[in-house]
Amino acid sequence: MTLKQENTTQNSAAVIEGITQQFLAMNLPHLAEASLYLGTPISILENFHQALNEQRSGDEKKRFNNRMRYAGIYGERTSDTFKWDENTYPLAEPGVIESSLSIEFVSQRKNLIVTGPPGVGKSLLVIIIACKALWAKFSVKYKTAHDIAIELKEARAGNSLAGYIKKLKAYDVLVIEDVAYATFEKRAAQALFSIIDKRYGRKTTIITSNRNINDWAASLPDKSMSTAVLGRFYENALRVNMNGAQDMRLKHAKSFSENTAKDDEVV
Repeated sequence: MTLKQENTTQNSAAVIEGITQQFLAMNLPHLAEASLYLGTPISILENFHQALNEQRSGDEKKRFNNRMRYAGIYGERTSDTFKWDENTYPLAEPGVIESSLSIEFVSQRKNLIVTGPPGVGKSLLVIIIACKALWAKFSVKYKTAHDIAIELKEARAGNSLAGYIKKLKAYDVLVIEDVAYATFEKRAAQALFSIIDKRYGRKTTIITSNRNINDWAASLPDKSMSTAVLGRFYENALRVNMNGAQDMRLKHAKSFSENTAKDDEVV
């Protein structure tokens, strides 16, 4: 066998291996037999392998989009859309943003708390994390605290509260946005505590807040419950402090306005 023939054989074997692995990943073991592709010209094998890659990539994207919509997220956000440096969030502990974006804390079943004023990127950060978790095959639910407060009240009125609590406690990742904006009546607050308590140490809960969470918890109807809720939120949790940051939305608006004014001057 010449060197060229030997290289061709090795390349064919590598491509055939890639093809069989793709079919196994697609749960089609009857097509993952290497013997089916022996003797096929390398050019045909390579084209077939590429077509399989594209098909699988497209199928995975469709499944991801379906899971994202079910999670309550209506647009994928990725890490490259979240820009920051050592000056962006002056009060955040070094490395905490990198740690949160790695989503390792999800595997560790830790919580994440993101605090700061409006417009500094809290929602963007947690949506990126939620999307990463979805790609990693974790189940995710994304809700505002206000929606949870309303749905808890409706579930109680419809005698479906136990089922609602069971659903929310089951997700690998539960994102609760704007927790300090929501008002919980006593029974809804008790149900919220039940959800947080049942998830504690078992699942990941992510919360964002524009206000001090201690102040919000203090407003709950039951003071002992407020202490317990804070304990469940804070213990063994990552905390991203975005206070002291510039309002990004305002910054972008100003930048857009200034660029528009410059364009008008040129015209």
